[in-house]
Amino acid sequence: MAAVATAINRAGWALWASHPTLASDENAVISPSSIGHAVLMMRAAADEPTAGAIDAALRFPGRLAAHEGWNAIDHAIARAAERHEDLTVTMADRIWPRIDVEPSQDLIDLLAGYHGTTIEPLDFAGNEAESRATINGWVSDRTRGLIPAILPRGFLKAGTRFVLTDAVYFKARWAMVFRQSDTAKRQFTLLDGAVVNVEMMRHLKLGSRRGTGHGYVGAEIPYAGGEFSMLVIVPDTGRFSEVRDRLGSDLLEEIDASFTTGPFQLLLPRWKDRTKQLSLMRWLSHIGAAPGHYPRITRGACVDAAVHAADITVDEWGTVAAAATGVGFTVSKAREPELTIAADKPFLYLIRHLGTGLVLFLGQVTNPTSH
Repeated sequence: MAAVATAINRAGWALWASHPTLASDENAVISPSSIGHAVLMMRAAADEPTAGAIDAALRFPGRLAAHEGWNAIDHAIARAAERHEDLTVTMADRIWPRIDVEPSQDLIDLLAGYHGTTIEPLDFAGNEAESRATINGWVSDRTRGLIPAILPRGFLKAGTRFVLTDAVYFKARWAMVFRQSDTAKRQFTLLDGAVVNVEMMRHLKLGSRRGTGHGYVGAEIPYAGGEFSMLVIVPDTGRFSEVRDRLGSDLLEEIDASFTTGPFQLLLPRWKDRTKQLSLMRWLSHIGAAPGHYPRITRGACVDAAVHAADITVDEWGTVAAAATGVGFTVSKAREPELTIAADKPFLYLIRHLGTGLVLFLGQVTNPTSH
């Protein structure tokens, strides 16, 4: 599980660091778990050179071990959701072959057995609009309407043979909800030094993990049940880019090793954000997954299009977030606080499953009033 979670997280770190949209100073949110899981399923359909390129970039464990690891993660998260009334986490996957395409049975069996993937053939060539509406409707349903459409117009082409979709939905109450009476107007300092007024939530006495690091302060805010958390990292003034560039497994290990449990107060803005239909093609090409070769889908299959979208809302009650990934294939041709964590300037955040280390969502807030 740990090796698979690390590989999937690595996909999120790599996309976060390299995509021009995400590298800007605007608010952003993605789902490493959705993106990385989609790549793992793509790997199952790939030929040896393409699978080898994916493994070189993300370092998944051995072929079957990777799918067994994902299956164990999936079950661990499902059990966590079943144990806690104020926690909902669902992950769903479906493959959509063109009606005249028959993927290899061993691929279908592997995706169904280890990933719970369902299958629905569609008439891409004969009825593109209806096919796209069907896939978008499935994604909307699995994300409770937060991602109403993942496939943009033009995604399905005359030559599209196969589409793979992944969807994740997360809803959780804080272990200690913020009292609305403590929420008050405060100033948030933007990257350029300007200030905006925001509704800042406040906890005066928290005892969860928190600490300071090289150029930042941070805190881990647990959700109900204690099996998921939000890690908030607030870079020091003038060091946002430096800390942002360090996001990755090494920084998480540093935080996990250095943060301690003790009293602190927390100031955190409410925010909403949506990243709509982010193209993954440049990044997939960089890691060797696109165009690639995917003979277990059909002879000559290669990646033609790939998109990702995510949505998040954070308030006094907790967090509601969703994401989806779509990949299209064609063929060639109480004490005094010891520390105050004030997210009153641009900050980074991620939501992770503590038992496996899987990062479900990763984002930055540079302006809580922008959405």
